[in-house]
Amino acid sequence: MLASMRLCANVPAQHAIQTALGGYQSISEFITPGGRLYEQRNRAWELINDIPGVSCVKPRGALYMFPKIDARRFNIHDDQKMVLDFLLQEKVLLVQGTAFNWPWPDHFRIVTLPRVDDIELSLSKFARFLSGYHQL
Repeated sequence: MLASMRLCANVPAQHAIQTALGGYQSISEFITPGGRLYEQRNRAWELINDIPGVSCVKPRGALYMFPKIDARRFNIHDDQKMVLDFLLQEKVLLVQGTAFNWPWPDHFRIVTLPRVDDIELSLSKFARFLSGYHQL
C-alpha cells in the first residue's frame, strides 16, 4: 500500500482532505480556554511580558511568539550573539529575529509548543540571563 501511495505526491493530502474539510475538528479542544495550546500560549505571553525590557503582543493563531527586547538597555547590537550566549549559558535555544529578515537586533522568536512547566523553566532562565546581560 505504501508504494501505491507514493505514486502521486499529493496522495497523503487526498487522504486527509475529508477530515480537514468536514470531519471531527480536534483542534478546538486545544485552542479554547483550558486547552493545552491556549494555556501554553497564555503562560508564555505572561512570563515574557514580566521580564524587564521585553514585551510581546499576544499571538492569536501562531504557535510561536516574536518578543521585542530593549536593545539599548542590554546594548544588543548582534542578536545572533545574544541567542548563542543564552544557549551556551542556559542550554535553551531561541532564534534571533534577524533570522526572519527582521532588520534590527531587537526581536527573538520562541515556540509555544512545549509543556507549561518547560516554558516556565526556560523563560525563568531567560529572565535570569537578561538580568546580568550586556553586550560589549
